[in-house]
Amino acid sequence: MHRAMICPIRRFSMLLYILAAGCALAMPVTAQGPPGNSEAAASNHLVSAPDYRIGPGDILAITVSDAPEFTGKFRVSQSGELELTSLPVPLQAQGMTTGELAKSLAHALMNAKLYSNPTVNVYVDEFHSRNVTVVGAVAKPSVYPLQRRTTVLELISQAGGLTPTAGNKLTIVSGLTSEAPEGAPTSAARTIDMAKLMRGDDSGQNVEVHEGDIVSVSSAEVVYVVGAVIRPGGFVLPDQSSGVTVLQALALAQGLTSVASSRKAVIIRRDGNGAAREDVPIDVKNLLAGKTPDVTLQANDILFVPVSGGKQTLHVVGDTVMNAISGIAIYGVGYRAAGIN
Repeated sequence: MHRAMICPIRRFSMLLYILAAGCALAMPVTAQGPPGNSEAAASNHLVSAPDYRIGPGDILAITVSDAPEFTGKFRVSQSGELELTSLPVPLQAQGMTTGELAKSLAHALMNAKLYSNPTVNVYVDEFHSRNVTVVGAVAKPSVYPLQRRTTVLELISQAGGLTPTAGNKLTIVSGLTSEAPEGAPTSAARTIDMAKLMRGDDSGQNVEVHEGDIVSVSSAEVVYVVGAVIRPGGFVLPDQSSGVTVLQALALAQGLTSVASSRKAVIIRRDGNGAAREDVPIDVKNLLAGKTPDVTLQANDILFVPVSGGKQTLHVVGDTVMNAISGIAIYGVGYRAAGIN
């Protein structure tokens, strides 16, 4: 091969070598796993959120190349420190990201003359220091770790979404965290309009939640329509202030059946504990004819329309209806009518 052809090839090879070496020298110590271990990390549910700040109680998975005594799972103490064998003093971990702690540990090992150039990897195996509590009308109320910056909608999604009986109000009670200034209020409450939040009408409603917050989703008012109607069930009212009348409730239930005894309907009114407290006879035929004023139902009222020809006392009707609504379908109206549940 001619010398003129060899020289360019050598120059190209040398350039590749220099670029590869430069990239290797420029790679920082991070919390990323070693090459080829991504599947293992996923199987162990190890998470490394770039902006997550480590706190007391968190369990860290640490690996140090060729150093089994520093490889394992370690819990951050309540004082925010990480105690590792052979290190002369505990390592401050609270407030650091996993990448920052990996660099700090590498420097500590070098300063202690234990290793000259260690490769350190740090993951958060269990999140315990930064939590938010979700209660109320969600599918999975629980305490959830804040692994990264999280909005209300993201938190509701983590909690399995809203239940069919979710109301129109979400309340965030912010607790006093370790980062709050001395003398600050111990708690503050904020109310969010769920209808605007779910529809996306106001982006300002989708606020970020913080450590120690308690997020409570209210339960909506529900009225029940059972008996000789086309679609018996419970009907959620997202706007609790507007209420619903008997005729509106019958419309939600798609009207009476052909065997309905419209003159003998009854409203069974219950107290806060679910026990029947009052029975109100309703002549639906006169309501439909406009001969009597419509009646506004209260939360948890049961509108019962008997079958024509049935002979039951109000006491027996009450017992029958209370048993009938157990497990009855709940239908959402308002903003959940579009399929948002």
